[in-house]
Amino acid sequence: MVQVIADVFLLVVSFILGYFIRFKVQLFITPTLIPIFERYSGPLIFIVILWLALFKLFGLYDKKYSSLIDEVGAIFFSVTVSSLVLFGFLFIYRGFWFSRLVILNAWAISLLLLTASRILFWWARRTVRKKNIGLKRVLILGSGEMGQALAKKIKNDPSLGYKIAAVLDDNASASFVFAEVKRKKISELVIAASNIEHQRIMDIITECETLGIEIKLIPGLLELLASRVDIDEVGGIPLVNIREIGLLGFSAFLKRCFDILLSGTIIIIISPFLLAAALGVKFTSPGPVFFLQKRVGKDGRVFNCYKFRSMVANAEELLPQLESRSETTGHIFKIKDDPRVTPLGHFIRRWSIDELPQLFNVLTGDMSLVGPRPPLPREVEKYNSWEKKRLRVRPGITGLWQVSGRSLLPFDDMVRLDIYYIENWSLWQDIKILLKTIPVVLLGSGAY
Repeated sequence: MVQVIADVFLLVVSFILGYFIRFKVQLFITPTLIPIFERYSGPLIFIVILWLALFKLFGLYDKKYSSLIDEVGAIFFSVTVSSLVLFGFLFIYRGFWFSRLVILNAWAISLLLLTASRILFWWARRTVRKKNIGLKRVLILGSGEMGQALAKKIKNDPSLGYKIAAVLDDNASASFVFAEVKRKKISELVIAASNIEHQRIMDIITECETLGIEIKLIPGLLELLASRVDIDEVGGIPLVNIREIGLLGFSAFLKRCFDILLSGTIIIIISPFLLAAALGVKFTSPGPVFFLQKRVGKDGRVFNCYKFRSMVANAEELLPQLESRSETTGHIFKIKDDPRVTPLGHFIRRWSIDELPQLFNVLTGDMSLVGPRPPLPREVEKYNSWEKKRLRVRPGITGLWQVSGRSLLPFDDMVRLDIYYIENWSLWQDIKILLKTIPVVLLGSGAY
């Protein structure tokens, strides 16, 4: 309710400012008679009600957004569509008079004000939650790796809005889970195990729904395919049909156009910085400026991945001596204090500068701006058939794996995130990941 009241106030302010900018500042652009403001007061009431109704229709007040970027994107969509609807109304109904420039000004101002309002509310919620106020009591069903990882993340970051009330073993019965939910006054139940029988899950969901408990599941193999499932029938027998991945055809063409346009623009803008980094690598340690490494791309095709050299020239020869010190699970080799890294290499790795030449890989079509991490051939040799699904699309400079932990993320979780990305691709998701990458790089989260 507070958010709705704030939006009403900000919309009124936006249109008032739009009026004064149009008839006080922009008057020299299109000289015209200045209508008295009272002429706008009546239509303004109608416009605010119309926009609020559209905001409600678009879910701006009902949907729970998982990130600030999602909410800001929803604001942009809602305000833009509401403005277009208003323009259409003016065109259809001639009796409704309102300056189009005022609407255009109000569109820009309301975007700014409503976005600032959401940022303020978001910051206030996080601040309050960090003081352990207003947290949802959550019960995690599943004490395995995924359940423990989720519990640790929630405990370490109260700003997420949750407080762990209990973590139950995978074998807990439906009646016991239901009793714990009531006894500990749980607000949300998370099922974080994939080996629980479907019948038990259904029993738990059915019983907990009677208390109005919100229920979430960490997706397993089959759940990740849910977005591609259709119901078909053959001879009256229902069948579940799994479609091809969505990142094909026009979607793939759209993603490629986005990659070329954005990577080309970035290269032009940062070209002086790239030159400075290249000179720094050249004059601080012996060896080539660029490090060309064989990586596996789309459909298993091997390509040269470009990086600024951050290690000594014979780094690959020294790898067998260090493999036993790897600090990640799975098929990836990573150690924090790699003795092969040069002094400048520590700096450019910390700020991900070493990866900037991969923008040229994007231009040539070997990589994408967003996608799964490009694996080494020796890593792919150890992949099972499920893990090879990561090779269905172009690898990316950044991806869900990077904004979720980078080098700190276990290999199995990285694969899970990559498969989720492939199964649920959208251009908006790419934009969100790119925006989320900026603070991850600036904070150096998980980079080494």
